[in-house]
Amino acid sequence: MTWLAENPVLSVILFIGFLVFVHETGHFLVGKAFGIGVEIYSIGFGPKLFGFEHKGTEYRLAFLPLGGFVKFAGTLPSEDVPEHFKGREMYKSSVLARALTILAGPAANLMLAAVIYAFHGYQGVEHPPAQIGMIMPGGGAEKGGLMVGDIIKTIDGEPVAHWNDLRSSISRSPDKTLNVTVLRDQKSVDLQLTPEPVGRDEMSGQRNQGRLGISPGILPSVVTPLTLKGMEPSQIEAGDRIKSLEFADTKMTVKTWHDFLKGLNEAKSAKAETLQITLIRPEAIASAKKGPDAKKPESQKAREGKTVQVTLSTAPWWETPFPEELGRVSLLEELATRLGLSDSQLTLSEVMNPLDMYLKPKDKLLAFNGKPLKNIFSLHEMLEENKNQEASVRILRNGEILEQTIRMEPVEVQKAEGKVTLYRFSVAFLGQAESPEPYIEKYDSFFSAASYGIKETAVNSGAIIGGIWGLITGTLPLKALGGPMLIAKVAGDAAEAGFQAFFTAMAIISINLGVLNLFPIPALDGGQLLLVGAEAVRRRPLNE
Repeated sequence: MTWLAENPVLSVILFIGFLVFVHETGHFLVGKAFGIGVEIYSIGFGPKLFGFEHKGTEYRLAFLPLGGFVKFAGTLPSEDVPEHFKGREMYKSSVLARALTILAGPAANLMLAAVIYAFHGYQGVEHPPAQIGMIMPGGGAEKGGLMVGDIIKTIDGEPVAHWNDLRSSISRSPDKTLNVTVLRDQKSVDLQLTPEPVGRDEMSGQRNQGRLGISPGILPSVVTPLTLKGMEPSQIEAGDRIKSLEFADTKMTVKTWHDFLKGLNEAKSAKAETLQITLIRPEAIASAKKGPDAKKPESQKAREGKTVQVTLSTAPWWETPFPEELGRVSLLEELATRLGLSDSQLTLSEVMNPLDMYLKPKDKLLAFNGKPLKNIFSLHEMLEENKNQEASVRILRNGEILEQTIRMEPVEVQKAEGKVTLYRFSVAFLGQAESPEPYIEKYDSFFSAASYGIKETAVNSGAIIGGIWGLITGTLPLKALGGPMLIAKVAGDAAEAGFQAFFTAMAIISINLGVLNLFPIPALDGGQLLLVGAEAVRRRPLNE
């Protein structure tokens, strides 16, 4: 769908045009069903391109394809009505007929969203599995005994199907102790986990979201040496991928960084004196580009690089005792650190303009604006909070620690509180987390898919109503509202992401249109419903 992503004007036409068309068609069909006269049914606005008349109704296609409109005959008693619509004026219809005709527009938008979600549910919706891929040292997950590879089955007795269920339960439980059941090595294990409070409520200033310090992403076994200037040069290079580990009489295959850390722990338990590490060095593939492998994807070539074997002494493990207060995750990381090794989640693989003036590939980020960086998530948090174009970074380059002042590229981002200016940190990382096999949420019958579509529409409707209430109460500023330009961006971004993202965005905007039109504002359907309701209560028409 890149052709649509490259044409934001077309994206706006498809989004606004189709959604308003659905909305007006709802009014039209129900009004006609109750016998209310329809003078004009128009697709688009502005000058008429062409049209035809059928049973007194003019059907037209107009010049501006941004939606359309329906003109009912006799909306007000003072309105002139064509002779053939006499007696079929809207104001002469019953209160029920008018109420349902008005409701039909927003209902059509909500039904469209439900149909889109139901179709997604029937096809199968992909979610990250509720399996732990990474654990942040010092977080609630480590303190509670959670381990990489654990599959979350229940939280406080409620079943957890996928990562979104897990994230939702944790997010709404700051500082609350949760009873969690996990599947670990095919055995059920009960844990108690307490999410730490993060985020702030704009009115109270209280932290109002929970975080455990976990991620579904899996760190690859890509390594970065920590050898500092003055120390013996490492035989390992940044970007090497660990393939296997040998010690004593044990040989282990390594696929992830956690596999490597588990192997180090077993080697420590076995009191191994040396470790033999087999690595794949991607730099060695450069010379193969002219051969038969030249057409293979870069990621595949990298995995087929030169094999290197390195033997390391474990003497650094025994030089000082390990602190007793270290959690399991921290202890495993400490084993690697003492060997002069770390993962590569903060090691640069590519640096784009303008940061290439200050940083180089294979630099390892150590601190940002004076704050130590523990992992990629701490970097993301600092970038979210950063309001300055200039920042200081501490890096490890060729065994030397350097301080650099960098200038980043400004970029406007639409957030809940409105448009904000952030600064793009234009880099890629050697050890970027890899996505696990997705959990497929699939509803393969008509009724289950329809139920899923209705449920998702209801959930998103509730979220939109909550957002509108936030605007009314002041917890969200008015600048959080978006307009056609935001819709253009949403449409273009969604089109670039694929069909499912495009239609999901369409469903969300359709829900917005349906819900907003029900608010009792005079120009909207909700305002007309309020007048019809007042007439029903008075049992006589309102004064015009």
